[in-house]
Amino acid sequence: MTKIIALDFDGVICDGLAEYFHSSHLAYQKIWTETLNDATETQAKFNQLRPLVETGWEMPVMLRAINLGYGIEEIKTNWRGICQDILKTENLDYIAISKTLDQLRQYQIDHNLDQWLSLHNFFPNIINTIQQLLNQENIRLFIVTTKEGLFVKQLLINNGINLEKLVIIGKEVKRPKYESLRLIINEQKEKKAPVTFIEDRLEALEAVKQQPDLQGVKLFLADWGYNTEETRAKVANLTDINLLSLNEFNSCQWI
Repeated sequence: MTKIIALDFDGVICDGLAEYFHSSHLAYQKIWTETLNDATETQAKFNQLRPLVETGWEMPVMLRAINLGYGIEEIKTNWRGICQDILKTENLDYIAISKTLDQLRQYQIDHNLDQWLSLHNFFPNIINTIQQLLNQENIRLFIVTTKEGLFVKQLLINNGINLEKLVIIGKEVKRPKYESLRLIINEQKEKKAPVTFIEDRLEALEAVKQQPDLQGVKLFLADWGYNTEETRAKVANLTDINLLSLNEFNSCQWI
């Protein structure tokens, strides 16, 4: 029987932390017209705190919080409150921050695509595992991501992945991941084919779990992605969402 596997991209296949920091730093400099106190130290802290970010516009605000002197534990404990306080105190609009970040990303893509792509790395052995999955006749592989599909394709091509058997559903479709899963399932000839979804954000997995018609989807949280120790501990006690390590993923024993 055919098996359907859907994978998130950022935080499961691709490690984009360097790009996140780079683009957020550019946005920070434009919004606050100042440099970071210590870019190297700030980047190290940002990498630890990135799992707290729910939407992209929060990333430059996180850099602001670090630059203002908020500690890592303080941010971990009260990121939502700190984020809103900064917006209010400094009279900032999250829509404008998001627009600035998007424009700066687009400028990099338009003027130096190779450098922008070079800021993305792949988790260890992931590319080999993707190729193994694509080589199996009984597996249909999908990538469901909030990243633009065009750039996902370019990154995979640059790393030797043949896209002929891979379906990429990116940001351009403008729909929740659970809706993309629903459409994937409904388009299959084998209506009872088992479906697996691997994601690094618990919120995305919980959204799938809340859909009555998607109860049969097997859900995995990628513990190597952008999530916290607290989140992983929570999932370890759940029965309907499974915790998956990178070694387990690369062994393909979860299939």
